[in-house]
Formats: sequence, C-alpha cells, structure tokens
Amino acid sequence: MAAAAEVARDEPRAASRSPRPKGRAARRTPLSAAALAERRRWPGCHVAHRRAPWILGVQDLESAGIQAGDEPLPDISIDPEEKVLSVINTSDVERCYYLSLPAESGCATASGRRLATGTARDADGTVREVITFVLVVGPKKVMDVCELRGSLEPHSVEVQSDIVTLLPPPETHPSQEELRSYGFPLLGPGPFLCSQGGGGRLTHFAHPSTYHAIDLDCPVGTVIVAIHDGRVNEVRDSEQVSGIDVRNFFRWNQVTVLQDDGALAEYVHIQAGSASARVKVGDAVRRGQPICCSGDAGFCPTPHLHLEIHLEEGEAAPSIPFRFQGASGPFRCEEGERYTAAGRVTSSELVSASAA
Repeated sequence: MAAAAEVARDEPRAASRSPRPKGRAARRTPLSAAALAERRRWPGCHVAHRRAPWILGVQDLESAGIQAGDEPLPDISIDPEEKVLSVINTSDVERCYYLSLPAESGCATASGRRLATGTARDADGTVREVITFVLVVGPKKVMDVCELRGSLEPHSVEVQSDIVTLLPPPETHPSQEELRSYGFPLLGPGPFLCSQGGGGRLTHFAHPSTYHAIDLDCPVGTVIVAIHDGRVNEVRDSEQVSGIDVRNFFRWNQVTVLQDDGALAEYVHIQAGSASARVKVGDAVRRGQPICCSGDAGFCPTPHLHLEIHLEEGEAAPSIPFRFQGASGPFRCEEGERYTAAGRVTSSELVSASAA
C-alpha cells in the first residue's frame, strides 16, 4: 500500500451537520465470522464497504434531506447535539474514506457498544490510542458511522482523513499456470499469517497499484530475502512511525528490486536502517539473498511485510498477481491462511505444532 493513498487524494472538509434522523431506535446486529476475523487481523480498524452491521446507517442524500447549496457540503460531519460522525459523498462515483480519531472520542454503535481501538507510534516513539475507519460510500449517499460517547466534545475531536476515489481492479486475469512464481520472501520457521490478500478490504482494494499485493505478518526483525534475481532500484528506510493513524499512509520504508524478469518487486514496511545496512541502489541481488528486515513502518495494524509486484514504474502502475514456489509446487497466499516457504500450513499441522 505504499502509494495507494497518494493517488487521487482529496482534501477533506470538516463541519457539524448530521443527516441522521433523530430518535432512531438502537439496534444490535451480531458480527459475522468474517468481520470478527478482520478485527483480529487489523486491531483498531473498522471496515464498512457500503454497509456493515455496526454502523448507524446509510441513506441517499435526497432521503436524508441533504441538498447541495451555494456552499460545498462537507465530506466529514460531526453533529454537535447528537454527537454522530457521518461521511457524505456528493460525487457521482464511489469513494473510500479513511478516518482516524483519538481513542478519547469514544466511538460507539447505536446500542452503546464501544468500538475497539488500536495504537499509533509517532516518530519520537510516543504511542497513542486511536481508532480507524475504512468506509466505502456509494455515490450521492451519506453514511452515519458511529456515536461519539467519549470525554471529548464534538468541536474538539480531531479527525485525520484520507479520501480517495475508488478505482476498478486491474484488468489482468492470468490463469494459475501463467502466474509468475518466486521464492518465499521470509526466513525463519513461521508459519506466517497472510493478514491481507489480493483485493483485501483494509487497503489493497482501493487502487490497482495495491490490488494484488499480499501482507505477511511477521515479528519485527524477521529477515527478508530477494524473491528473484535482480538489481536494487530504490532504498528508503528512515521512517519510524507506525500503527493505524491514516497519516502514516504517506510515510513508509521499502526496498524495490528491478528483477531480471522485468518485474519490479516492492518490499514495504521494512525496519528502519535494515536495508541500507545491507544493500544500496544499483547492487545486484540473488534469489534468497537477505536484503532487509521486516518492520512496522507506515500504516501497520500489525508488523508485516507488504509485497507487491509491478510490470512498470510509477505510482499508478497496476500490480499483478503472483505465487511462490514451494516444496510441493507453486502456491498463492490467501487471506487468513498461514504459510512457510514450503506452502500453506493446514489447521491440523497448526494443532500438532502447538501441542508439540
């Protein structure tokens, strides 16, 4: 997700106006198993693609009684009386709203259940509790996200945001046999959880450049090796920020390798200083050679390696699907599964390993 948030970025406008009907009854809808799994993989992040059981509701602008006047409508609204956080899409296309609020906002569902928070780490090492929302809102619609029941007054809630136009996925659909196969990028026994796969609902879905990326959870300091022969094209490893503050979309570390097969491999969120201690731009690297260590720099709910492959340079260049060559044949990483260099680790293997 190194460049996704930089594409088609709009400046948000905050205001105090809520379209939510007054006096609506509270409701409590249980989360699906998939939604609960997402919350475990992305602590403090709450995802609503068009709808979700935990949000307050979604309405057409017209049904909500909202009409565009001489002044532009806000993208983000906090009602000062009902203390409701809303996002408003006045455009003719779907948009994605990434929002981060301080934990003291006390974000809650209509039933009063507090939404879980996560953490963010600043460059000076300060750790803060925050909550982050990933919201896909249809054209001409308003989404009432949550109630603010914390210690902060609505006018003092600082909302960090990044708002992007939702773009369609890349058009490439190669068969499994046509996918490029590479070496596994992580040293160590694992297994490593694929916390976000192709089209992942946290960040990968939002732009073609990240659509086919994968995230592999791993402890900070896990050695990362080149997945293919090539030459180092870029090294940036000075960032220290981490966590789920959306401002971290624009601060990350990575190594890029221009591979001998013509593809560009981007290894993202790496540990500060770990690449420059091993390689520099122009260095030739071989498959399996250590090039850096994993970290949590940038927008990271958990420490992980974000790996994406491109066939051309540029922030808007689409990513391509790929697979790894395991001991028993090639495999693709799927979200929610665990992997080693040999391939997917089954549930029975996980149970056996934990019992040993």
